[in-house]
Amino acid sequence: MAKRRIRKKIIRKIFIGFLFLLSFGILLYPTVSTLWNEYRSRQLISEYKRAAETLETEEYDAIRKEAEEYNLQHTSNTIIDAFDEENNYVLTHPYDTLLNPSGNGVMGYIEIPKINQILVIYHGTGANELEQGVGHVEGTSLPIGGENTHSVLAGHRGLPNAKLFTDLDLIQKGDRFFLHIMNETLAYEVEDIFTVLPDQTEYLAIEEGRDLCTLITCTPYGVNSHRLLVRGSRIPYTEEQISEETKKADFLDRMDISLKALLFGIAAMVIIWLVLRLKRRRNEKTS
Repeated sequence: MAKRRIRKKIIRKIFIGFLFLLSFGILLYPTVSTLWNEYRSRQLISEYKRAAETLETEEYDAIRKEAEEYNLQHTSNTIIDAFDEENNYVLTHPYDTLLNPSGNGVMGYIEIPKINQILVIYHGTGANELEQGVGHVEGTSLPIGGENTHSVLAGHRGLPNAKLFTDLDLIQKGDRFFLHIMNETLAYEVEDIFTVLPDQTEYLAIEEGRDLCTLITCTPYGVNSHRLLVRGSRIPYTEEQISEETKKADFLDRMDISLKALLFGIAAMVIIWLVLRLKRRRNEKTS
């Protein structure tokens, strides 16, 4: 009888420990998942940069020319709602091959110092792409700059496994973001911020003589009934212009990752300690 009570007590403690570990794992999932996605994003960016840097001059010029010709042929933007879940988005050809030096659907990456984000830019707005990075809205200008162009980039907010455009609402007029396309950096200064319905696309149109890029996400947070548009106008880029902003962003980003890693390490040690403690107690009672 005594052995049965001890066995039941041990089983109850094991069950409670299991529930504790499960709950702790659920709490840790967003942090671990975000860290993994940030790591994966940096890997893809490194691959992209290597691919662009190792291109022969002729190959580089050919890729650039194809992108310019695409923009010249698309004198008006055709806008689809990037976040329409009922839209079974499929990339079209030859769009899927343009600005794709690494062959994995990455056309560049965007840097937003204000919200400490560096994100991969994918071709199109498929579900997989928008879960991992930013999607270029097909039907809008390719993000290579130039007069009479308006590129639109879409990103999710509030995903449990990635931050992405979650903090885009913190952007203000005058802030800057940077597109790294091939071996070129394009600087844009935010001039307008709009909140519109999904079918209000007039602010995404190409404007005569202008070089524009708009970042788009869902709003309000968690409701997603409207779209937040952060529109930037191209400005001259210099290394001095971006250096201080990117140094600050990189430092804060490293601090954020280090803090997450530290918390994860502490949590792992606590879990291991609890498991060993429970095991030791069980051995003491059965001996």
